Amino acid sequence: MAKFSASEARANFNRVLELAKTEAVEIHKHGKPAVVMVDAMKYEEFLDYVEDLEDSLTVMEFEADPKAFGKSTPLEEVERELGLKPL
Repeated sequence: MAKFSASEARANFNRVLELAKTEAVEIHKHGKPAVVMVDAMKYEEFLDYVEDLEDSLTVMEFEADPKAFGKSTPLEEVERELGLKPL
């Protein structure tokens, strides 16, 4: 991971943007990490990955203790309420 101080990042902004396309770039302020810059597509992939992990965790929690999730509603009833199926 490339690391820059905030002033270095400002002075070399084009270089920081180029590096961020291929690796994470950590920007420090007062000697401490402040932000990390990453390629926008990589960021979207990361968010998708985290969402998938959260979904998997929810499924595992449900399988371990379905009652903790409360009363469930049959799919057919939800579809009717949403107007997806006729009464």
